[in-house]
Amino acid sequence: MSVGQRIRQVRKTYKLTQQVFADQLGLKQNTIATYEIEKTTPSDRTLLDICRVFHVNEDWLRTGEGKMMQSPTPQAEVEQLTAFLGEVVGEHSFRSRLISALSRLSDEDWAVLERLSKDLSNSEA
Repeated sequence: MSVGQRIRQVRKTYKLTQQVFADQLGLKQNTIATYEIEKTTPSDRTLLDICRVFHVNEDWLRTGEGKMMQSPTPQAEVEQLTAFLGEVVGEHSFRSRLISALSRLSDEDWAVLERLSKDLSNSEA
């Protein structure tokens, strides 16, 4: 499998269009398309950005060796959450209202939400 095919696999794993994937990397959609069809080779910077943004193992992306995904670092999680909140701020959407409601939950409310989540997960199994 080539680097382009692995980039496509990352994108498909996250169920993203080429446009959304490109937006998250600060690239254009046609740039991602040229990587995926192996018309062009991504720069080292682009490969590192893919690894950082999507928590991809760099060795896997470059060579195909090892596991595709790596555990995100705490700093990466903070960056991802900050980016998401930056998108939501100022929206008058469900996402914005939900984040606002979650921010007002007490510790007890979070415990109830966690139990409900576990119950839902167990009922799907």
